[in-house]
Amino acid sequence: MASPSPQKLAYITFDVFTKTRFMGNPLAIVKVPQSVTLTQADKQKIAREFNYSETVILQENDQELAQNSAIPEWKIGIFLTTAEIPFAGHPTIGTTCYLGAQLQAARGHSESSNYPIHGKVIAKAGPIPFTYDPVLKTSSVEVPQNFHLHEKVLTVNEALFYGLAPTIVENMVRPPAFVSLVKGMTFILVELPSLEILNEVRPGLREVNVDGQLDTEWHPDGTFTAFAFFVRLGKSPNGSSKLRTRVVFGSTEDPATGAASCALTAYLSLFNPDKGDVSGAQKFEITQGVEMGRESHIQLDVTLNASNTHVERLMLGGSAVQVMEGSITL
Repeated sequence: MASPSPQKLAYITFDVFTKTRFMGNPLAIVKVPQSVTLTQADKQKIAREFNYSETVILQENDQELAQNSAIPEWKIGIFLTTAEIPFAGHPTIGTTCYLGAQLQAARGHSESSNYPIHGKVIAKAGPIPFTYDPVLKTSSVEVPQNFHLHEKVLTVNEALFYGLAPTIVENMVRPPAFVSLVKGMTFILVELPSLEILNEVRPGLREVNVDGQLDTEWHPDGTFTAFAFFVRLGKSPNGSSKLRTRVVFGSTEDPATGAASCALTAYLSLFNPDKGDVSGAQKFEITQGVEMGRESHIQLDVTLNASNTHVERLMLGGSAVQVMEGSITL
């Protein structure tokens, strides 16, 4: 009996949080037709093969349905090389930029082709609404979040133990806070006074293990934990707070980290003593990846509740540029 023919799936890659190829954060999107069913093991093998920080498995929608539905929906899976995760920023922005551009193309050259496009992707974290701007070629997504500030802060001895350089430790503006964007995703926020000190950050840190020291509801044992280093750069002409960041987990530095950016700006919106009037959405512009040669630009709008005690809405925005396309054989 002849063996079945290999299954081929189309893929497309993007650099995300940039409009310049070979900048930003790389992402692979693998398109799965409705007629094809992949096992979880299949999806994980594909992610390992690309070996990007994340790969998206996109279940293709019926094109006619996507064009005619008021709010079209697509199911996505976001995969590390080792596991599926509920949410990540750059895969969501990259995927929704791609889907928005596809919907714009389906509109043709009609008068409405440059109107904002609304859609929704369904990830493990749940539904994620998005708006694509065909003129600016950017996407904005409403981030699923359950922000939490832990009581613990990072001590000097812990910072040195995990491998932060003495220059970094000596210049920390305040004891770094531990914050969780969602349950099971924690960041250590290290504010530094200048870009010169930020340039001293190096990957190659020890894996952080604070199991049992944080609020276990948000930080179960084995929770992903990364350092987010940041410098405040004042205000832009439109009133946005400008930040430069670097995100390091162990031996890896990430060129653009949507989740860390969300956690950082939620923290600054809630707990910054100099935040002033917090009515309405607070806007942030984050530049990351400069030191890696992959400059990235991340936009965030954070809206607090009426009493300014918790984050009511968090919008993450950015652009993506196509780099490669082809097919992968299973």
